Amino acid sequence: MPKFTSTFTNKVDKKGRVSVPASFRASLPEGSWQGIVAYPSFVHDAIEGCDLDYLDRLSDSIDELAPYSEEHDAFTFSILSSSSRLSFDSEGRIILPQDLLDYAGITDRVTFVGRGNTFQIWSPEAFEAELVKARELARKNRDMLRWKRRPGAAEAGA
Repeated sequence: MPKFTSTFTNKVDKKGRVSVPASFRASLPEGSWQGIVAYPSFVHDAIEGCDLDYLDRLSDSIDELAPYSEEHDAFTFSILSSSSRLSFDSEGRIILPQDLLDYAGITDRVTFVGRGNTFQIWSPEAFEAELVKARELARKNRDMLRWKRRPGAAEAGA
C-alpha cells in the first residue's frame, strides 16, 4: 500500500524550516529516529524524500553494480553522498539545507508531492508546470496502465 499520497504546500521560514505533512509523518516507520532523508533529484529540479528503509534498499541496489564502475560512482555521488538526514523537531518540522533549497529553486513555499513509497519536494510553481506535462503524458498513455493481479485474486473473483 502506498505510504505517501496527496499534495501539500507549506511555508518555509527564513531558517529553512518547514512542516512535513502530518500524513507523511504518520506514514514513516516507527523507530528510534524520526525524520526523513532528502537528496537532489537527478530527474527533476526537485528534492527526493524517503525514509531510511527506502534509502537502505536503494543503497543495496547500488551495491549490486560493479563497485568501481562509472554507474556505481554516478549513483553513489548523486544519491548517497548528497543525502541529508533531516530530523523532526517537536512540531514536525525539518530544516531543509540551503543547497537543497537552491537546487530546487525553493524560496518561501514548498510543495510536498506523494509518490507512493517516496515523495518529492518542489517549488510550487515548478510543480504546477510539471503536473501539467505529467497529466498530458498520462492522458496520452492511459491505455498502458494495467491492474496488477494480486495473489489469490482470481479465486476470489476480483
